Amino acid sequence: MSAGVEIRNVSKQFGNGVQALDDVSLSVAAGEVLCIVGPSGSGKSTLLRTVNRLETVTAGDVLLDGESIHTAGRQLNALRQKAGMVFQQFNLFPHLTVLDNITLAPLKVRGESMTTVKPRAQSLLDRVGLGDRGNSFPSQLSGGQQQRVAIARALAMQPDVMLFDEPTSALDPEMVGGVLDVMKDLASEGMTMLVVTHEMGFARAVADRVVFMESGRIEHIAEPENFFEPASGSRLDLFLGQVLR
Repeated sequence: MSAGVEIRNVSKQFGNGVQALDDVSLSVAAGEVLCIVGPSGSGKSTLLRTVNRLETVTAGDVLLDGESIHTAGRQLNALRQKAGMVFQQFNLFPHLTVLDNITLAPLKVRGESMTTVKPRAQSLLDRVGLGDRGNSFPSQLSGGQQQRVAIARALAMQPDVMLFDEPTSALDPEMVGGVLDVMKDLASEGMTMLVVTHEMGFARAVADRVVFMESGRIEHIAEPENFFEPASGSRLDLFLGQVLR
């Protein structure tokens, strides 16, 4: 089951006075794939992290499946379980096997039994093309394989929304394709996805809409066929000229 996300007039100012987000509003429909692009420091990752409250907001709110994330008193852990997140770094526990990394959160956070969780974990490993690596340790896997395990780990919590924060930026170029293929499969199955990415080919091929951010604001949003069309002299044009050349 997928869920929608609504970002309402969100601002975020850090303690050092940096305005990371400036009155951002955005609606993402259930089943939609939204890619967020922009220069470094534009607020992309900060925006993504407000969706599961890894970052608090200075003003505004985020609704996940119609429920407020940032209102005081919310059951944050329950809401966070609806939004799986995959980071730039894999953050796997090095002392646990792949299978144990995937089963840990459902067992400890959701209180599920191993008889329920282990078959799901194995199915997810099969899904990301690593069905035979359940007993391996992270150090025995390539970077791309570790990131696919990280995706399987997030999916093990059966989220309604998946958040990806530059999931291929730490990978060698030859490792990128396998991770993007898994993400494409998720998109084709109707998973709601918010993806901060520098992979313009992925955004063009998979996204329903693409957002361009700069200086903490959304400067442009469009479907891919229009997003990548030049609009002479715009800041988006300059950005695309740099990343596509």
